[in-house]
Amino acid sequence: MDLMVSVRGRTFGFGSATLVACCGTVAMLVRALGSPTGDIDPLGAAVATSSFVVSVWGAFMTLRSTHWQETDLAEAAERLASRVLAVEREARRQLLGGHDRTVDVRFVFRPSPTHSALGADGGGTLADVAGYFHRLRPRRMVVTGVPGAGKTVLAVQLMLRLLEQRGPDEPVPVRISLASLEPHLDVEAWVARHLVRVYHLPRQAADVLVTARRVLPVLDGLDELDTVSCPGYGSRSAQVLRALNGYQQGVHKAELILTCRTDTHDALEEARVWAHDAARIEIQPVTATEARRFLNSRVDDLSRWAEVLDSLDRNPTGPLAVGLATLWRLTLAATVYEQRHPSTGAYARAPRHLLAPHLDSADAVGTHLLDLFIPATAELFPRSRGSHFDPEHVRDWLTTLARYLQHNATTGRAIAGHRLSGTDIVLARLWPLADTRHPRTTLVLPAVALSLTGAAGLLALLSTQGPLLAPWPFLTALVITSLFAAWIWSETWSGLEDNHRNHQVRTAPRTFTQRLREGLGYAVVLPGVLIAAVVSGSTSLSAAEIAMTVIVCVGALGLLFSVPLPAAPESSHPALNIRSHLVWSLLAPAMIFSELMLAAALAGDKGVAATLVLTVAGGVAGGFLFSPMLAPTGLWYVGLLLRTRNWTRRPLPWRLGRFLTWCYDAGLVRVAGTAYQFRHRELQDHLARSASPRG
Repeated sequence: MDLMVSVRGRTFGFGSATLVACCGTVAMLVRALGSPTGDIDPLGAAVATSSFVVSVWGAFMTLRSTHWQETDLAEAAERLASRVLAVEREARRQLLGGHDRTVDVRFVFRPSPTHSALGADGGGTLADVAGYFHRLRPRRMVVTGVPGAGKTVLAVQLMLRLLEQRGPDEPVPVRISLASLEPHLDVEAWVARHLVRVYHLPRQAADVLVTARRVLPVLDGLDELDTVSCPGYGSRSAQVLRALNGYQQGVHKAELILTCRTDTHDALEEARVWAHDAARIEIQPVTATEARRFLNSRVDDLSRWAEVLDSLDRNPTGPLAVGLATLWRLTLAATVYEQRHPSTGAYARAPRHLLAPHLDSADAVGTHLLDLFIPATAELFPRSRGSHFDPEHVRDWLTTLARYLQHNATTGRAIAGHRLSGTDIVLARLWPLADTRHPRTTLVLPAVALSLTGAAGLLALLSTQGPLLAPWPFLTALVITSLFAAWIWSETWSGLEDNHRNHQVRTAPRTFTQRLREGLGYAVVLPGVLIAAVVSGSTSLSAAEIAMTVIVCVGALGLLFSVPLPAAPESSHPALNIRSHLVWSLLAPAMIFSELMLAAALAGDKGVAATLVLTVAGGVAGGFLFSPMLAPTGLWYVGLLLRTRNWTRRPLPWRLGRFLTWCYDAGLVRVAGTAYQFRHRELQDHLARSASPRG
């Protein structure tokens, strides 16, 4: 039985046990007190309710256990391979600017000081990189190059070739962004978690595939782990390399592919840390001949580029040649200068502008292309999935995100012991962007406000409903509940590290102390509210009727708070709308409170109109009352949106998820696992350094 089954089984079982205990306790109290029971036998009702819950629990566990009874390695690997192939095909298209043509870049073998892989020779090209990789023993490769050289493109190209040529016993290459590395996990656990989170494999299947070495990790971005470009022996990247050196397959090192910038890898080698038994290859600069061949296959009218190509031929070491000597820059130039009017087909810009006198350095060429990139893509993708964004707004919003990531990357700041990412954009974990000075206060205040809003709504409603419920006992109970909600909200601060580490909301196993604390809190507060209301307002109800209402209340809420909530958006795909989590967390307690208020209204012989008003308003108020405890991630996200309006220093759009989806379609960002990342780190750095168009 996989881990998820056991966790959910334990949580469901805890809720069921809570319900059974409450039923039995209330029934025995009613019998012991000798209270009138009317037509209801409380003990029989308790037994029936308990049996029903236990039956549901048993059916749930049976269904989950039969979902994955046997792990067929070949079948599981084949399913994983088909999913990876679909993802990486799209990733390659995005990396190449929505096209399928690329530069056939050259690479050369750079031997490590010691422990290089056998079979590594002088070098090769992108077209034959798969054959080069197959000749290595063991098959371990480190891809290095300058920023923009095409390391990720080469890794993706290699993955696609390996998937096309893969035999039934061959491992499945899976690309993982090293920026998402959880430092507390070993390599096997980290890779298995990625398979579960990104490709939705059952946990048992993921563990078996990784243990059997049927997964080939393609680890992208070793240079993104540290805040400095020259990390030392104690750096995070060095720790990762030492962990990878211990990643074995039998008596030999396990297969893997790793990408890293040249300067970072050189610094690690100086610290005497590198990937053992691996072949380090370095991507070479793009020559004028390769640039001509690429443009000839990519553009519709090569004559427009004649002056640029002639300049590259005449001066192969000049600023233009050096500025366009990487795959990223050439792809950028093709995107910018191949932009055409959607109706007339007229070109928006002429490539000869690259020969302007002020572009007298490679950096100037790069800045020029990056400045034009966002306007060009905004015009090339004016309407994607019904969305249209002004280029100035796009730049403003992306600049906000870039500056936030850059600040994380350069400072290495952490919250609750978790280091904030300098590359990953995850909606549910962007809330530190809005407020990093008083995060605990930011978490507690919305809880208090929403809880008191729900309490005030219920009190105002009850004060208009006559003698059904007395207001003051109810007010006292609701104030206690509000304070309890604020306490729970504050306690979530201590669990922030688990939230970041597990990338889910309330799915990590909780300790017995945490469960006991929450269970006692709900068991004391909620029945206290109901009993105070019913007893103070309607003494004609029998003890059995009160007991059964309390049973329903405690049992329903016990199950509600013990069963895991839906996963947060970053647990499946970054484009998933976070509103579903918020809506669920509001509707679940609203439905329960609606049922409770309906039962109370019917017991009090209210009219139809009063019953309807009491039920609807009580449900809405109850939803607001308990939403802080159910949807911390969603409310953090709402707080982020409220504090990042266009008139602030950190503007973001209201529909941030839709905007990032549009950026992905336009090629401004890419998907890496469960996060968005800027299309290229150079674009992120450029936006972080530049001034916003609107100041």
